[in-house]
Amino acid sequence: MALDEERFYTQTITFLQGNIMKFLIIQKIKREVPIEKWAKLLPLQFKYFDSLEKDKTLEATYHLIGQQGSMLIVNVDSDEKLSKIIGQDPMFFDSERKIYPLTTRQTHENQIRELLKPEPAGF
Repeated sequence: MALDEERFYTQTITFLQGNIMKFLIIQKIKREVPIEKWAKLLPLQFKYFDSLEKDKTLEATYHLIGQQGSMLIVNVDSDEKLSKIIGQDPMFFDSERKIYPLTTRQTHENQIRELLKPEPAGF
């Protein structure tokens, strides 16, 4: 691993430890799910999202127009919490999802500036 890559990795891990992390979850219902099953699970999922909003874990949720799916932004402090949020979703077995870690533009800019700093003499 190159020194710059190692420094970037170390700084990212240090930043993430003990902080709230945001994740974007894009979830789409599988096409083969019968409409009757979907109709039973959807109210349960709405109730589940309400509970996540109440405890401030779910920051935002949107329906994907023209698709049977949703977009969520969740706040978690560990990978265990993220796994629990995903695994307890009533639509867990009937949907496919993509998960993306998020950071602010300012945090990203700071990390890039640190990465691009010249190495001290002697390295």
